[in-house]
Amino acid sequence: MSRRLLLVALLHSVTACATAPINVPLDRYDASAGYRYQNLSADDNSDGLFVILSFSGGGTRAAAFSFGVMEALHDVRYRAAGGSERRLLQDVDVIASVSGGSFTAAYYALFPDTFFSKFPEEFLHRDIERALIGRVLRPWNWARLARPDFDRIHLAVELYDETVFHERTFGDLLAGRRKPFIILNATDMTLGRRFEFTQEQFDLLCSDVSRTKVAAGVAASSAFPGLLSPLTLKNFATAGCGFTKPEWMETGLDRAHNPLERYARARDLASYQDHKEERPYIHLLDGGLADNIGLRGPYVALKLGDTEWNVPARISAGATRRVLVITANAKTKPRRDWDQRESAPGLLDVLSFVASGPMDNYSFDTVQLVRDFFVEQRRAERARASCEREMRRTCPEATLPGILPDVEYHAVELSFDAVPDEALRECLENLPTSFALQEAQVTLLRRAGRALVMGSSELGEAMRAIDPSWTPDPVPIDRALIEQACPTTARQGAPR
Repeated sequence: MSRRLLLVALLHSVTACATAPINVPLDRYDASAGYRYQNLSADDNSDGLFVILSFSGGGTRAAAFSFGVMEALHDVRYRAAGGSERRLLQDVDVIASVSGGSFTAAYYALFPDTFFSKFPEEFLHRDIERALIGRVLRPWNWARLARPDFDRIHLAVELYDETVFHERTFGDLLAGRRKPFIILNATDMTLGRRFEFTQEQFDLLCSDVSRTKVAAGVAASSAFPGLLSPLTLKNFATAGCGFTKPEWMETGLDRAHNPLERYARARDLASYQDHKEERPYIHLLDGGLADNIGLRGPYVALKLGDTEWNVPARISAGATRRVLVITANAKTKPRRDWDQRESAPGLLDVLSFVASGPMDNYSFDTVQLVRDFFVEQRRAERARASCEREMRRTCPEATLPGILPDVEYHAVELSFDAVPDEALRECLENLPTSFALQEAQVTLLRRAGRALVMGSSELGEAMRAIDPSWTPDPVPIDRALIEQACPTTARQGAPR
């Protein structure tokens, strides 16, 4: 009886305890404070070369693949104009990520000095799914889960906070003030639009992102619908914080005089402030639902400049002469036998398709948009140069208004589509989208990431433009590793 009374008392105390808020109000809006790109130092970062990485979703598969890409970028050495040797990883300015890729991005930003030695054991080789299920099955969590302010996503935040990110906040990302700037992307369920865990986005909620746990941002970014509940943030805009809309948003709300994409973005972002009474809470799900490769934000920064890390402004100021965008896309192409059966696909198959199928096509479009934009910029540069030459010949005293800087643009996509060996490609494309992979599968994904970096013709072109003597390191992949990771898809012949 005494044990039962003790258990009842314990459950009552757990139920009565208040949950720590995910986000807190901002004391006063300050456009120069908080986790913003402008507040990170460029001490060890090349100003002339602006490098953007984007990491896709896909559970541990995406995290391991993006980790392999990071390992390769650490090994890509080149000689700068001054003759000193540098690593390409030193030059990364921004990493935008979703879902599984957010674990890699956030851990690197927090722990750059131990990233390569600790991340595999702390996340890649950890059975996150079993750990989450274990927390759900603990009796003392049942009462917490029965409360309206606590759900499965909170258990995920606690797990990631304790075991992976060690209670760090976004404020800790400012402590060292070192680049890269990390953009963890979730999806606003009401808008169906990206939601970034940056102070620029939190300004709209009159909230202070520096006091938010990094684990919360990663949990929201990877909150796959059905498996995890949405993460809920409070919108403090009703109380006010002195926030004023940035100029691009104020002018962008004029539909008649703006590109539709700018107007739509300005309208949706303004809803956090303009409709604050209607939106006291913001519910977030997996970032892959809005952008499965994390590239949409960088595309906006490149083309429209409607962000604090305005790339066109940097180019116009002469700070940037080369732009390199590298996308690590761990998308899958699992074998389907739907078309071999008369019966319709089941519920799980339908949910899997709805959650990922359309986004894979959208991801391809985003990559192409970035490439097309770079082509347009090169054409504009060539056209202006041609006009200037003709003017010097026919009218030496005439000048063209403005300045169009000579900038090199390079877009690199790293995906399993580019793997030449059929057995390896099929193996990689059919690895599960989960947060629990075998050690051999993790090792193979890391190796594949390295191989795709070193074997990329697009990256090779970019590197030789910087250092004509640059050559990639060979990255062979052992057949035994493929057989161990995917025994049913192994073929004859060792891939290279």
